[in-house]
Amino acid sequence: MAEREIKYRGLKTFQIFSGEEKSVWIYGFYLKRGTYGDPGPQAHIFVYENGYEGYRVDAKTIGQFTGLVDSTGKEIYEDDIVSLEDGRIGVVTFHGGCFVLEYGNNMHQTLYEIQNWKMSILGNRFENPELLIQNTIVPKKNEQDVQEIGAEKLDAELVARK
Repeated sequence: MAEREIKYRGLKTFQIFSGEEKSVWIYGFYLKRGTYGDPGPQAHIFVYENGYEGYRVDAKTIGQFTGLVDSTGKEIYEDDIVSLEDGRIGVVTFHGGCFVLEYGNNMHQTLYEIQNWKMSILGNRFENPELLIQNTIVPKKNEQDVQEIGAEKLDAELVARK
């Protein structure tokens, strides 16, 4: 049986003293649980550091580790925006029982098929949504093409999937 590391990440947002919001990625294992005063089960990522510590994260941002790393050794997670050596750019999603790189218009390729290709993480759809319009979905020839396809609609469709 093959061994693989099963872990998740989720985005935790909090306010610092100045009132400014900060967001950090929490990496660990995922558990949905309720605590006293919660309206229902909440998404948590647990990290082991001298005992387990749970952090409430935004459930929409939870993504699983694919088991692959990019060309710099950075771990690839669901919802990462990845560039391939041939110039194609896509979003990592889970589809049909496996991780795929989705290029838009229901075009996708399994990560298994391209696992030996040179890949680079450009960002993710939560912190870098502008990459979805600029590079991922619209094979644009010029700015007019983006307007004709409806960039806002494409962005809304991808964000609504989660």
